[in-house]
Amino acid sequence: KNEKKTKVDKTETVHNTTKNLSIKFKQRDKDGKNSFESVIQKGLKNTLLHTPTKSRRTSLKHGSLTPSAKIRTKALAKPITPLQEARMRLHVSTVPKSLPCREEQFNDIYTFLESKLMDNSGGCIYISGVPGTGKTATVNEIVKCLKRSVEKDKLDYFEFVEINGMKLSDPRQAYVQILKQLSGKVLTWEQAYNVLEKKFNSNVKRPMTLLLVDELDLLCTKRQDVIYNLLDWPAKVFARLIVITIANTMDLPERVLMGRVTSRLGLTRVTFQPYNYKQLQEIVLTRLKDINIFKNEALQLIARKVSAVSGDARRALDICRRAAEITEIRNGATVTIHDVNEALSEMITNPKVQAIRHCSKFEQIFLQAVCSEVTRTGVEEVCFINVYRQFEFLCSFDGSETPNITQTLDICTKLGDYRLLIYEYSGSNIHQKILLNVSKDDIHYALQKVDHD
Repeated sequence: KNEKKTKVDKTETVHNTTKNLSIKFKQRDKDGKNSFESVIQKGLKNTLLHTPTKSRRTSLKHGSLTPSAKIRTKALAKPITPLQEARMRLHVSTVPKSLPCREEQFNDIYTFLESKLMDNSGGCIYISGVPGTGKTATVNEIVKCLKRSVEKDKLDYFEFVEINGMKLSDPRQAYVQILKQLSGKVLTWEQAYNVLEKKFNSNVKRPMTLLLVDELDLLCTKRQDVIYNLLDWPAKVFARLIVITIANTMDLPERVLMGRVTSRLGLTRVTFQPYNYKQLQEIVLTRLKDINIFKNEALQLIARKVSAVSGDARRALDICRRAAEITEIRNGATVTIHDVNEALSEMITNPKVQAIRHCSKFEQIFLQAVCSEVTRTGVEEVCFINVYRQFEFLCSFDGSETPNITQTLDICTKLGDYRLLIYEYSGSNIHQKILLNVSKDDIHYALQKVDHD
């Protein structure tokens, strides 16, 4: 009995101890909770809370995010030596003070535009010529001269708008760019077209508008509605619009454009022929005025090489600039024939030229056929079936048996795999589009040996 009583007493003691501890823990939790709630209540009293009626999220405006480059902190070092000065002047981005060898074309275009601006009448002019013959540079210089005449009060103020077919993702974006430059508004192409159509048909007093359309051939579509509208607006009575069109081929209106478009273009046309070697020499010497770093025979070699290929002044300037760099590397003072030959050799040893030189005979002929078709049409994107006709002619001229269309399509595919061509992945489609991924000069230099003598 005593043992049982002792066990009961111990059990009661443990129970009472546990109960007391639990009461203390609960009291502590309650006190802590009360203290925490009191802190929150004090904070709420000092804070004004309300339900937001509008979203505070800041919306980004259209065009507010623009890519930016680091601001230049140091000025570019000025050229010290005559060779450095020559390299700066020979860069294609440098705008010369005058444009030699294009005086006749300059006068024709200037006279046409000046007469239209003075008469407040609309009109169109078509300027054609192979790349690198100074078409855009001449027109830009003419516009500068016309703006100077406005500053001298010889002409009334006019608005100048410039679009480039190469910079447009779609031909109809031309309407968007024109309206944006005229009014600063950015609309869809349908809305922009309607605004421009209303503008050029309304009898509202406004200044003349001069519109420059560069790379016109890239705006050609099956419907040709864009080109038609651009050329039709100047014919409107109240349009007060002059359109200058620039393209790479002379007979584009008759060969590509519809009759209704050609009639709108009119008969005012100016053609820029490729530069001959004497003109290329004069262009380089004009840029290098008062700097005599080229030997006469070295400059003549560059001019003759370029005029034999394309007559592209930009290519001549690039070769001259590279020859000057080679002279500077060897610590020379005058550019010699040896430097020019080394610059020409570099053109032949570049990867694209080497790839062309290692192509098969028919692959090389096919590349020449693409070049011929581009030259014929003036459009860089050409159709396979038209290239095949050129390919047949070149194979016959070479005395080789012409591969059939299936074999030629395989040749085209291989050149596409080499990345020398860009073509549509549409299977064996004879109407697929083909685009050269190398320059015509690269093809020429790859298939012609440079005379080092």
